[in-house]
Amino acid sequence: MTQTTSRASVDPAVAPDAVVALVDHCLETDYGRLPGPVVAATKNQVLDTLGIALAGSSQPGARQLRELTIEMAGKPEARIWGTDVRVPAQDAARVNATMSHALDYDDTHERSFVHPSVITIPAALATADMLGEVSGEEVVTAIALGVDTACRLASAARPGVTGFEHGWHNTTLYGYFASTVVAGKLMGLDRDQLVSALGIAFHQASGNSQAHVDGALTKRMGPGFASYGGLLSARLAQRGVQGATGVLEGIRGFFHQYHGNHYSRDILFEGLGSTFAGTEVAFKPWPSCRGTHTAADAALSLFTESGIAAEHVDSITIFNGPGEFPLLAAPLAKKQNPASIVDAQFSNPWVVAAALVDHKVTLDHFTSEAIRRPDLLAATRLIQTVEDQSLVRPGGGPGGARLEVRLKDGRTLGRTVAYAKGEPGNPMSTGEFRQKFLDCTRAAGMPAGQAQELLGHIGSLEDLPRSGALTEAAVIGG
Repeated sequence: MTQTTSRASVDPAVAPDAVVALVDHCLETDYGRLPGPVVAATKNQVLDTLGIALAGSSQPGARQLRELTIEMAGKPEARIWGTDVRVPAQDAARVNATMSHALDYDDTHERSFVHPSVITIPAALATADMLGEVSGEEVVTAIALGVDTACRLASAARPGVTGFEHGWHNTTLYGYFASTVVAGKLMGLDRDQLVSALGIAFHQASGNSQAHVDGALTKRMGPGFASYGGLLSARLAQRGVQGATGVLEGIRGFFHQYHGNHYSRDILFEGLGSTFAGTEVAFKPWPSCRGTHTAADAALSLFTESGIAAEHVDSITIFNGPGEFPLLAAPLAKKQNPASIVDAQFSNPWVVAAALVDHKVTLDHFTSEAIRRPDLLAATRLIQTVEDQSLVRPGGGPGGARLEVRLKDGRTLGRTVAYAKGEPGNPMSTGEFRQKFLDCTRAAGMPAGQAQELLGHIGSLEDLPRSGALTEAAVIGG
């Protein structure tokens, strides 16, 4: 049985704050201790993140932040991806992480409801740019540890309860800690410095899900704020700034202050050093909230196999579990009529309508022009949504989706998908993965030959003597 720890059961005189064990683990782990599957998963995360970031660079929110950052300038330490413009390292991390999250095309860790790559990889590559001589092995190690830290913390807090149920955006909230670990590891901080850095990060940690509800652009900026805060925290600690040390289990520590002291040490430390969350990461074949993917998969397979077009349909009902329903299916009128791209990214009716009308779900369905398409809006009005407790996934993570389609000829067809494409148990193929990267780099304006070269660099990342070669190879039009 999972142990839920309360403050009364943790005596700091006997058991130091859990942050110390996490810090020791991160400082003691080198590349040689990473299992092969973790290295492979980490390189896939880098490939996926760089591609979607380049494609997201001109998106609303990301564009304005990039332009403002360049105007503000500062010490030229790290590249804004896709350009040869260098800005202070934490500023580069903020822009690159925002670009990475702008399309909602980035990977997820299902149990923790965290997008781990967008909070770790921008911090890692910005820190490596700043330091100069950082090897690919060091970058892979730091990213793997940062991903593991974020997912462990988020999974351990309020076990079995999603961050959305308590108003947190887990990616942003835990991103402060994950990016601090990444930067601190690469910068060579010692135990006291890294604990202090995490204490500094804790003082900044935030991230709410009201942006999801309102369809606000700040949703895509959250990982940028976190990556910035983590890198800044590591730099301040390196200069001697002391942060809180009771980071996680102090009387006003993270678990107490943010989660009412409901957390599990068992989950936090389970398999520490032998298992890494990176191997559990799910990659997205469709550019929308991960929770929409079971509905998208069900719709695409059903409509494609049956040759169903919008004119054949009388009505569609989408069934979702209680975790997804309030985020992706209600209120129905808003989900049928997205007022923003973010609204569309968080709408099951929208992705099902795209699958019905176009038999595909692509970046082209999430633009300011697409959300005004009369044919897609007409299709959403055929759709109803229902909450279904039976679709809850045992063990956590996004639940399944069921579609019931009533046709005008009187037939009723149905399709249920429990595990979406891209999850570890239902992975994208190597070809699909590479094609996604090439589609994203093409959307960013990168020549095909350059994209293939960049793909090759990432494929041999662990062999690079200087990881800055990645950001150099990603400069478009340079």
